[in-house]
Amino acid sequence: MVCLFILVTGLIGCGKPKSVTSANSESKKIKVIASIYPLYDFTRQIGGDKVEVVCLVPAGAEPHDWEPKARDLASLQSANLFIYNGLGMEPWLDSFQSALKGSKCFFVNASQGISLLKAKHDDEPNQGEKDRRYSIKSAEASSGEYDPHVWLDPMRAKQQAANIKAALIQVSPENKETFEANYARFAAALDDLDAQFRAVASQATRKEFVVTEPAFAYLADRYGLKQVSILGLCTEGEPSPGELKKIVDFARQNKIKHIFFESTYSPKVAETLAKEVGAQTLVLSAVHGLTEEDLKQGKNYLSTMKSNLENLKIALQDKE
Repeated sequence: MVCLFILVTGLIGCGKPKSVTSANSESKKIKVIASIYPLYDFTRQIGGDKVEVVCLVPAGAEPHDWEPKARDLASLQSANLFIYNGLGMEPWLDSFQSALKGSKCFFVNASQGISLLKAKHDDEPNQGEKDRRYSIKSAEASSGEYDPHVWLDPMRAKQQAANIKAALIQVSPENKETFEANYARFAAALDDLDAQFRAVASQATRKEFVVTEPAFAYLADRYGLKQVSILGLCTEGEPSPGELKKIVDFARQNKIKHIFFESTYSPKVAETLAKEVGAQTLVLSAVHGLTEEDLKQGKNYLSTMKSNLENLKIALQDKE
C-alpha cells in the first residue's frame, strides 16, 4: 500500500485502508501517531483500549519549533494512522509523506472541513472588527495561510474529534460501536465546556484580553471576544521600545489588569508589560505543549481548557 494524504474528497484518501484485523495479525489494536498533544488526547478519548496512540511532539516541547528526527520517521512505518493538524502546524509534513511511500500508514487531516480564520489577523488597538471566517477548500493549499490553532475553540475541537472518529472507524469498522459511544461522551464534555465559556463571555465586563502569542483567535471568534497579541503587534520577535510604548498605551487606556502568557514560552515579555502598567500575569495555555509534570498530574485537554477558562474569567471580569 502507499501512504496517502487526506484530500477534500474524504478523510482517508484514494482508497479504503485495510482493517487492523487484516493488516496486523499479532494485535488488533490500531497503532496511531498524532502530531501534537490535542490530537493525541482526542484519539485516546475516542479510541480507548482499541488504540495504541503516541504523540510525535514530546511533552513540554513547543510544536512550532520542534523538528522530527530519523527515529520519529521510523516510528510511522508501523503505524496504521498518522493524525495531523495541518495548516502549517507541521512544516515537515510533505517530507514525511515522501519518505513513507510504500508504508501502510494513512495520513488523517484532523482539520478537514473546519471553518478557518486567516493567520496573522490579531486585533490591533482600535482596529475595526472584520469577518474572518473562511471555509477550507484544500487542506494542503491553505498551509500557512490560516491560523492552525483550531482546537482552542471547543466546537472546532469537536469537529476534529469527529474526523478522528471517522478515520478510526474506517480502519477498524468492527469497533464502530465503541468509537461512536466514546465520541458521544467526549462530544458531550466539549458541549459542556462550550456552555461554560459562553456563560463566562456573556457575563464579561470587558471583551478584550492581552496575550503574548496570537494563538487564541478561534477561542475569541467563538465567544465574541478580542485577543490583543503583544508579539503580534511587533515587527520582530520582541517589541522595540516604540512598539512596547504602543502596547503600554493601549493597556493603560483600556485599564488592562491582566496579561496572559503561554505556558511553553518565556513570560519575560508579559512580565515586562505587566510591570510597566501595574498588571498581573496569568497563564493561558495553547494546550499543544503539556509538560511531563502536567501529564503526571493527570492534566489533559479538558482540564487545561477549564484552567484557561478560570484565568480568562478573572481577566474578563476586570472593571474598566
